[in-house]
Amino acid sequence: MLKRSIAAALLMLLLPAAYAADFRAGEQYTRLETPVAAAPAVVEFFSFYCGPCYQFADTYRVGSTVAQALPAGVKLAKYHVGLMGKLGNELTEAWSVAMALGIEDKIEGPLFDALQKKRAINSVEDIQRVFAAAGVDAATYESARHSLLVKGLTAKQNEAVKAFDVRGTPSFYVAGKYKIDNAGMASTSVEGYAKEYAAVVRYLLDTQP
Repeated sequence: MLKRSIAAALLMLLLPAAYAADFRAGEQYTRLETPVAAAPAVVEFFSFYCGPCYQFADTYRVGSTVAQALPAGVKLAKYHVGLMGKLGNELTEAWSVAMALGIEDKIEGPLFDALQKKRAINSVEDIQRVFAAAGVDAATYESARHSLLVKGLTAKQNEAVKAFDVRGTPSFYVAGKYKIDNAGMASTSVEGYAKEYAAVVRYLLDTQP
């Protein structure tokens, strides 16, 4: 926890302070016409079927950079959108299992790789095999999948998709009031893009213009 706090502090020092003065509605973010009540402070919507989501997670590392830049006590909520792909709903359920077991970091990359690189996810059994490689056998996976906790997490994700009227992924929302514009970052480098993205999120959290 201490190392994470130090890393977050160092990251904030590295975030380009000059950016904040240039952050404007309609450029780096848009204000939602209808705010979402009781929303997470910061929520990311993604799909394992989404190529840009894979780039955000694997190449640009936007989610992890944003998470490190958040204030103490604030966590990034990451919800799967089940509207894409033939196993979209099953993958939302799988993400609920990962959240319930606290193994999101162990599952996200392998599931993305299996879908985006290997094209190896064609059934629930294929999803189970990814979990098995992460140490969760089929029996444990099935037990978790049918639990009330996982059913509740799945419902929560689906309800959030509807509440935010999510039309595309990846998408980040802040304070239930703002949507980050993925094309609004000025930086052209991979690292710079992620840092600027995180700076916009933090700016909106801190100032809520």
